Amino acid sequence: MPKRIVVVSDLHAGSMYGLMPHAFDTYDGVTKPQNAGQEYLWKCWEDFCWRTSQFDPDAVIVNGDCIEGPQRKSNGFEVSLPSQDDQVDAAIKSLEALRARTERAKWYFTMGTPYHVGEWGGAEEAIARALRGESYPSVGVGKYCREALWLDAEGVVLEVAHHIGGASGFYRLTALDREGQWSAMAAKDASKGVPKADLLIRSHVHFFGVGEHASKQMLTTPCWKLADRYSRKGSMHRFHPDIGGVFIEIDGEGKQRGEAPCRIRKELYSLPPVPVVKL
Repeated sequence: MPKRIVVVSDLHAGSMYGLMPHAFDTYDGVTKPQNAGQEYLWKCWEDFCWRTSQFDPDAVIVNGDCIEGPQRKSNGFEVSLPSQDDQVDAAIKSLEALRARTERAKWYFTMGTPYHVGEWGGAEEAIARALRGESYPSVGVGKYCREALWLDAEGVVLEVAHHIGGASGFYRLTALDREGQWSAMAAKDASKGVPKADLLIRSHVHFFGVGEHASKQMLTTPCWKLADRYSRKGSMHRFHPDIGGVFIEIDGEGKQRGEAPCRIRKELYSLPPVPVVKL
């Protein structure tokens, strides 16, 4: 039987544009309602949780940026939960809805960007521990949440890390293609000690993308955060996010036959419509 894996990332709990559970109680006893965008996102999240239960995954990977952080560059202007403890709690409650639908699955966590989750990764470590994430060895520090995960499923190696460079000019997949080329070159040099990955999984850029080389597949994951002021800064249309997650079926026998071993399916949701003012 092929192994099945679900990947989600970039929840950005604590942002006014990120995931927020219903009637969330803050540390000072205030019930925080969802704004219109968060209400829409939560409906999408509930649908995604149901679809995940139908997929019945063997593993769930949470690939970084579970919380928004303090947003220092904007002085917290777009933060709806100023307390990091509240952000962590909101992320846990959001992911618990998915955890309840995937009881048999193993859960793995990777670290997001320091700007959002802190230099030491303590926030996502706490989230991973609360969600009963798997402890695994890897580069860097951490017990339940590390900088990168190399996961062997049916002899197919997945390399999972949050960060990747942003879009270069008009071509959104340039950074992903580069990552695949560098991975292939590193794997050919045994002195580097890097596992030979069949599928690279990256996040951070908030859009879904897929690339494939002769011996390697690559993808970037969608997110769970609506567009914020920063994403509209340079262009109103360059950084529209993709909302959703990724379902992956892994066929180890297909790899032995020389076929692409991973069948990748995106589950995306439309962005809420922008109102037009009538004159």
